[in-house]
Parts: sequence; C-alpha cells; structure tokens
Amino acid sequence: MSSDLNLPTKPCHNCKKRRWKCDRSLPVCQKCIHSGAECLGYGKLLVWNHGVARRGKMMGRSFEDLDKTKMEGQEQLLQLSTKITRNPEDPSHSSSSESTGSSPGSESSENGAAVQWTLIDPLVKDLNRQSRYYLYHFATHLCTEYVVHDGPGRNPIKDLVPATSNNPLLLQVMIANSAVHVHNLSSELFKPATLQFDRKPNLVAYYSGATRFGGPFNTSYRDALVAKQNGLSLLAQAVVSVNQFNVDLVLVSILLFINYDLIESGRDKWKVHMEGARRLITLFGTPEFRQQPMGQLRIALLSDFLVFYVLGMTLSFTTGEGRLIPASIDLSPILHWAETNNYLSCPGPLLEIMLRSFDLPDTRECGDESTTAPVQHQVRELLEAALLFDPVHWACTFEPATPSDDLGKRVRIASAHRAAVCIYVARVLPAGNPLIDSSCGTALICLASLADEVVDNIAQLTPKDAVFKSISWPLFLAGAESQKPAQRLWILETLDTLWNEMYWGYIRTVRNVLEAIWKRRDQAPRTDDDCWVDDVKSLGTEVLIA
Repeated sequence: MSSDLNLPTKPCHNCKKRRWKCDRSLPVCQKCIHSGAECLGYGKLLVWNHGVARRGKMMGRSFEDLDKTKMEGQEQLLQLSTKITRNPEDPSHSSSSESTGSSPGSESSENGAAVQWTLIDPLVKDLNRQSRYYLYHFATHLCTEYVVHDGPGRNPIKDLVPATSNNPLLLQVMIANSAVHVHNLSSELFKPATLQFDRKPNLVAYYSGATRFGGPFNTSYRDALVAKQNGLSLLAQAVVSVNQFNVDLVLVSILLFINYDLIESGRDKWKVHMEGARRLITLFGTPEFRQQPMGQLRIALLSDFLVFYVLGMTLSFTTGEGRLIPASIDLSPILHWAETNNYLSCPGPLLEIMLRSFDLPDTRECGDESTTAPVQHQVRELLEAALLFDPVHWACTFEPATPSDDLGKRVRIASAHRAAVCIYVARVLPAGNPLIDSSCGTALICLASLADEVVDNIAQLTPKDAVFKSISWPLFLAGAESQKPAQRLWILETLDTLWNEMYWGYIRTVRNVLEAIWKRRDQAPRTDDDCWVDDVKSLGTEVLIA
C-alpha cells in the first residue's frame, strides 16, 4: 500500500456536475455536506443498468430473477453437501449443518471439510486476517467509547473508517488503537479468576468477535507497536505537507495517537501529541484554513482536544507555549459538542472555569502576601462561579441532544464535575488560606465535603449508564482529598469496575497514582500544608486522566 495520502486531484462528481469549486477533502467533499447534497466521491462513477446484463443469456432478466436463480442453486448445493458429509455409520452425524457447519454459503469437499464462501469487503481486501479484525474491533467496539451515545451523525471518528482505504495514516493509527486495546482485553482472558462472563460482557464480545477471524491473537501488542511505528512515520510525512484539504484528517490521526496513549497507560507521551495538535490548530485562525461555518468533523476534533487539554492539565506541571484554540474561533459550538457528545460529558461552563484557572500561579510555596492576595481574589471568583453552576438546569438545556432518558444521570456526573473543579481550583492556595480552611469562619468551601459530594453522586451511577465512562477525573480528585479508609477502598473498587467496562490503561495508572498519594500521606508526618499536589509532583509523571 502506498505511503502517500493520495489526495484527490479532481473535483467530486457532485461539484463537477454543479460547477462548484470542490475542496477535495476526504472522505467526502465538505462543500457537499454543508449544502446538504450527497457527495458522489472522486472515483469512477458507476451507473447500473435496469437489467442484469446488456447481452448474453442474462439480457432482459431482473435482479430478482438472478436472486431466485442463485437461491435455487444454493439449495441444490446444500443438498449435495449433505449427502457428501453424512456418515451413515455414525448416527450423531444427522446433517451436514451439524457435523461440518455447512450452510447455504458454503460448499464441502470430498473429505467432508466445509469450504466457506468468503465475501470480503473491498475496504479490507488488501489486509491480513489480524488487521481485518483490528479494523472490525475499532469500528464496532472501540469507536463507541469516544462518544456518550453512538449513533448516526454523533460519531465522526467512526464515520471516517471507510476513509482508511485511501489514507494509510488513518489505517495504521486505527489498527494501533484497536490492537493495544485487544492486548488489554486478551491479558484478562488468561486469568481464570476473571472468567466470569456474566460480570464482564466485554470479554465475551471480544472472544466471540475474535474467533470469527481465527483468533484470539497472541501478537496483539507487537501488532500495536508495529502499526504505531508505521503511523508515526506516515504522520511525519503528512505534517510536512499539511494543507487546508488534509489538515482535519491529520488532526484526527493525532487525536487517535493521544487515545492510543490513553489505552496504553496515559503517561507522559500524550504531551508531545497535544503540542503538535496545538500548532496545527493555530492554523485555523488564518484565512487559508478557516471554515465558515465550521464543519461537524472540525467541531468534534476541537472539542475532544479541548477536553483532553483541560483535564490533562490536572496532573501536568509544565506550561504550554500558548492557548490551544485561537481567539478568532468561536468556542460556543465546541463547548456544546464537548458537553453533549464527548464521552467525558464535562459541562461547558465548568470547562471555561478550568481554562481561566490555568492563568493562576501556584501560591502554596509563596509567602508573599502581596502575591497571594490578588490570586485569592481570582480564586474566589472562580469558586463562586462554579458553585453557582446548576447541573439540573444545565442538563435540561440540551435535552434534544440526548437520545435516551439519561438526564438524571447527566445531573449526577455534572454535580461530580462541579465539586471536582472546586477542588482543583482551590488547590492553588495554601491549606491555611481562609477560603479553604474549614476552621475559619470565612471558608467558602470544605475540601473533604467536596470529596464526599463527588463520591455520593458517582455512587448513584451504574456501569450500564452511558456516562459511567466519565467518572475517572472527578473520582481521582475526590480520592486525592479522601482521608477515610472505607471511602478509599470504594474508590479503588469503582475504578476496577470502570476498567472492566473499558480496559483503557490510564484507569490502572490513576489507581496506582492514588495508592502512591495515600501511601506517602499515611507514612509522612502530618503538616498544616499537607497537599496531594506535592506528592504527585514528586512522582515525576504527567498523567492524562480522561
């Protein structure tokens, strides 16, 4: 397969017919999407005749006649295969479908072995068996984890799977994501204690899907590394030649590399990809790359990057080189997509508060009151804005965007996020600051109570809820503040439940970081300014909690 991106050199058939200036984007023309027209693509346009053939013995016959003839032939073949495979000396071989698995779509050889008629999708005809399964797993299982509710028009990443036939970069990074996720799943299968399929339906789905392709495969991690390396090489070539026609697909690939790091462990590597994405997103502020209005794919991309950027700063202690999204881009549609479709379901107003909090310096190690006082005023404003946020009103504002009756669950996860945002913002202040010191009558919040609020709301969610995959970030902040052994144990058990639902490596990393925080806190002597932020800094790891 060629390593080039194979961008279209001619306009799509629809733009050519209407004499429009085509933007030649993949997989379909964005101008067609914005106009509501169906894009007919760039390849050879096939127009079917009303009959099966123009000449020969099939001339004048319809497709219905052809289907009828085919069904009659299959029935005859089934009867013939039954006679060949039945062993009259063995009464247990009562039919070929029971003894050899023969079906109307298969034929049998003389020794009774069934030979399947395999119809291969042209999309994957050039891929080996493992790669076909990885792409299948990505499209049918992994893609559903990227959004709250999977459905038509709600999952742009899933809609791009057909584009892999013309885009080797997308193909390799999708295979890499799927293969590393399969590795996480397959590692569980070899532990007898975890073979409780009634409690782990994802393992059943994985096993049944893999067996259809001749698996399970024991080379999944190696396959992931190979596909990742191939993808990185192709990404380096694509970034050099980025333009207004391929920039969105390049950003999709970078986003999937960040997801790869989340599935693997969520440690450190994501920062490099985030910085690369930031530099490309900066181009969207220029006239050449600007979209007016922005297409759905770009909105979804910017939304996912913004959420990862905001939540990734929780355990990141290095400053970036600038803002993620240019000031000339309207944040409203991006924040709306983030709170309604992104799988973390973080309310837009809380994301805005987090963005404002990044400008605050850490004053816990600063004893200069002239520096602390202005920061305390800004923290008060942010905390008051977060406390005024109404989860019930927020959930009701986007009711049409929710395809199922989960508004009550949305309220729960929004309440947990609100308490977690308060914890995060407050931790730039020293523990003895009157805004957060519960012994002071002027305290605006109580950190221990906020941790309890997070736990109480998440406890009302179950793994069957669509927003259950959103719990890791608020649960980490609650765990970091928790002083109760029973509450800590519950948090660990809940993280284990989330792992059994998603099998993303960052969940295990979050669990390990929390245990390290608790160990340091329990062993070290208590001080007036005991803070988990210092413990995380001492670990020297920047974790993306998603």
